Amino acid sequence: MSDAPPPAGPSALAHDYAPLLAFAIPALVGALAGGDSMGFYDAPELASCAAGLGATHPPGHPLFVAVASVATLVPIGTVALRVTLLGALCLGLMGRLAYGLTLPLATTVLDGPSPVAARRWLPWLALGHALGATLGIALVRQTSRAEVYALAGLLAAMTAFISAAPNGWSKATRARLGVLTLALGGANHHFIALTAAPVALLSLVDRVREGGGRALPRIVLPWAALGALGLLPYSLLGLRARAAASIVRVRTAGDLFWTVSARAFQKNTGGGVPGSFREHLLDVLDWIGRSLTPLGLIAAAAGIVIASRRDVPWARRLGLVALVGVLARAGLGFVADNPDAAGYLVPAVFCLGVLGAAFTAQAWRSIEDAPPPPQGPSPNGRRLLRAALVVAPAMMFLPAAGFSLRETLGDRGDATEVMTAADLGAVPARSVILAYAPETAFRLRYAQLVDGERPDVTVIPAPFVPWPGMTNTLLARDAALLPVVRDFLSRGSPRMVGLLDLATRRPVRVELDPHNLLDTVPYVLPRGTFAEVRTEPTTLTAVRATAPAHLARIERLREALASTPGADREPRIAEYILWRAYHDALFFAARGARSEARSAVATARRIAPNARELVGLAAVLDAQGEGPVDVAPFVVRAPGRE
Repeated sequence: MSDAPPPAGPSALAHDYAPLLAFAIPALVGALAGGDSMGFYDAPELASCAAGLGATHPPGHPLFVAVASVATLVPIGTVALRVTLLGALCLGLMGRLAYGLTLPLATTVLDGPSPVAARRWLPWLALGHALGATLGIALVRQTSRAEVYALAGLLAAMTAFISAAPNGWSKATRARLGVLTLALGGANHHFIALTAAPVALLSLVDRVREGGGRALPRIVLPWAALGALGLLPYSLLGLRARAAASIVRVRTAGDLFWTVSARAFQKNTGGGVPGSFREHLLDVLDWIGRSLTPLGLIAAAAGIVIASRRDVPWARRLGLVALVGVLARAGLGFVADNPDAAGYLVPAVFCLGVLGAAFTAQAWRSIEDAPPPPQGPSPNGRRLLRAALVVAPAMMFLPAAGFSLRETLGDRGDATEVMTAADLGAVPARSVILAYAPETAFRLRYAQLVDGERPDVTVIPAPFVPWPGMTNTLLARDAALLPVVRDFLSRGSPRMVGLLDLATRRPVRVELDPHNLLDTVPYVLPRGTFAEVRTEPTTLTAVRATAPAHLARIERLREALASTPGADREPRIAEYILWRAYHDALFFAARGARSEARSAVATARRIAPNARELVGLAAVLDAQGEGPVDVAPFVVRAPGRE
């Protein structure tokens, strides 16, 4: 990695230490952001796959699994912490890449009759923008939990660096390295890799033009070999099909295509995400603004214009990566409070942060080249202008880093461990749990595969039963599950007759969910975070007899979660209680236990006081009358409803 030549004088020290700090500071912030917790969203599943070298949810993320499995061998803390430290390393490397771009960009823009003092401070200016490009919340959130996005962002940043950096590399070298990093990115997270594909393609075009048509076969053959090498990690999906940690079992070409194409999640993109393209674009820009800070975003936008006017063609390639990333993520849909969606923006935030260096360099040059007073600013005026237009944008990494560490506090807490203890602690021996929420299945998977908890319990992950190999995995563990698994495959959910039959032989617990609530109401009793499946219809007397202990347990769980670090910042903590209180309210209302239903509604409305379903159900419960309530109109996304 080549930077601009060091200037003479005292700035030589800065030129020596700034590159090191560009790596060390982001790596340190990334490490501080992580914790021992298994984490939220799909972090527990990714960590468990890393620990057991297994295939993850589609598209499989084989490169991440291979690299993260090595990280799990480091004897520091929990498995989850070890994987987050890998993310911190990726963040540090991104900071170093950013410095390798901000320094030559600032040097090019500042070129001219500028005083020596300005050049002596260039490494620090470049360092400030390199840190600003890497310490925003969109990037740091990918290092505070086990995730693929830090590695994906690093590979995309490497692809952009290889194509754009003015370091004297030959066009042949850029093309070959670009193909390799792009293929490696595809083996990790192919969508994010595709956001950097245009600049890699430009490197290939440059090489073809240089070599001419006759040399095309000789040029392309190494590209094909390097591309195949970069995609080689996909062989891991088949090689580890029998691994206990593999949530997808790839045994055929059809399984491989299903996994790599991520067909299971295609409904969650584009029109499957609520909101218009304009709304999604505004959400994307909001995340970028929170990552770079508003001043940093303004500097980035101005930097794009300045780099274009100053004819810095390689900087335009960074702008292309940012543009493609922003438009692609907005086009696919964007969930504003989901850090996974923000993970797709890592390459765009990185490139925009780098381009901000062009603005401060141009501002510095304009201030220094301005005529003396009275035509130009006074000495004090120049100092103020430097502070506002040069120092302030370059120092935006400080508030960005502070904001990132505050917002990731929930990832350093133990809320997910509290949830998992509540899920597994109260179920009887040899229980069968039907987990309907993906996060519940992921947490229980981590607890069993990584922590070794409750090996006697069998978890049926309802959303994943149709995935390749899942039915074989479940039946190999317990053949008694065959009727339930068969129902999942034939109709998408188990018939109650199958669950009732299973309940005669094994304790069965089901996670209440819109997909099962209306069918299970007559046969279950809520007991903590799950409901107990009885072998025959329950009575209202039995429901009311068990309700006080259940509601008290949920209240204690709510208080325990509210006291965990970051509970006021991580929405998943409140949503965990909200979702259970909401289903409790529906269950008790459907059974005619109206006072218990009112209590559950009150708990849910502490979190979401204006939710339409809760307001409507509360109004019905407050009306005069007794007996069961028709709760179908208040069920969110019930089967057959949108």
